[in-house]
Amino acid sequence: MSVASFNSNILEEKIRQSNWWSMASAMPDSHYSKTSGIMLTHHLQAVYENVEDIFSRPETGFYGRLFALLKNMRMHKATVKDELKIVSLLHDIGKTKEDKSQVIPHPLTGKPAHLRHGIVGLMATMEIIGADLIPYPQQQKNIYRTVELHDISYGLFREFNVTGNIPEKDKLHYIGNKIHESPSVGLLYLLIFKLADTHGHDNLSDIIWFYHIAQEKHFRHVNINLPVPHENDIRK
Repeated sequence: MSVASFNSNILEEKIRQSNWWSMASAMPDSHYSKTSGIMLTHHLQAVYENVEDIFSRPETGFYGRLFALLKNMRMHKATVKDELKIVSLLHDIGKTKEDKSQVIPHPLTGKPAHLRHGIVGLMATMEIIGADLIPYPQQQKNIYRTVELHDISYGLFREFNVTGNIPEKDKLHYIGNKIHESPSVGLLYLLIFKLADTHGHDNLSDIIWFYHIAQEKHFRHVNINLPVPHENDIRK
């Protein structure tokens, strides 16, 4: 059964025709050397193609268990794919105007927030396609917050490597609840996106670590078995 949704082709075209995309096309991708000729838009497009690839995988093994869980949680596969394709085109676009030293009111809550690229990306998303998403408030929230929070698992992984601190279930509940009213759905949404955000990443340890932590500290407590990928599940 399908659900009411935005026209993804229209939104994708708006993103690619925006000034934000133009700025990203002129900015070298930070995952590569500045002389590589690989620009930020190449990264965004590569992650977009990774989303397409993930949702076309045969439903066997890890992906069979993942998509079965998605269905059991009443997440519509085609809709999630369309939303994550939009997220992929926007998730790092905020790098064009990032300034971590600057503190601004958060564009949704008004609370003080450092101008990290996730926040800037959220602002770009609101500017480019916010009006188009008004009729679809849950999808708007999914996209807004995943753009904002897409890098949080990597930050938690870096903190773990320095301090040994493991995020507890309250932290994971907080992250998931920002994306969706059901924290389990919100976390699964973010976890699926992390499978796609691998272009330029030589090491996938942070992704696999986050899956393990999410299973141990959240999903296990709500009697859900989250499948955990191996590296060969993520790499083609």
